[in-house]
Amino acid sequence: MFVYSLQDLKLLGRVALPDLRLPGRGPIAAVPNWVTFTPDSKTVYISNSGLRSVSAIDTQAMKLIAVIPVGEVPKRINTLVIPENSERAATAPTPPRASLR
Repeated sequence: MFVYSLQDLKLLGRVALPDLRLPGRGPIAAVPNWVTFTPDSKTVYISNSGLRSVSAIDTQAMKLIAVIPVGEVPKRINTLVIPENSERAATAPTPPRASLR
């Protein structure tokens, strides 16, 4: 990477970045938009606005787990963690229709 002065465009220096390699590629559907991970980073959820769905991907295997139809263009997805012994979960007041029981 090269660093330049914005005022006179003089080269100020350069930095050698490490050789980065992608660990692999995962399946992504039409028009991926929002991304969220589970707290353990084992699953990533990606909104597919072109297909009106959310894809769940296993981050270790880089495999598609599920495609969840949502009916409308998915936006602002979040991950809600419910304790295993819990009988109830709070609903999220995200307008207009998000809830979990």
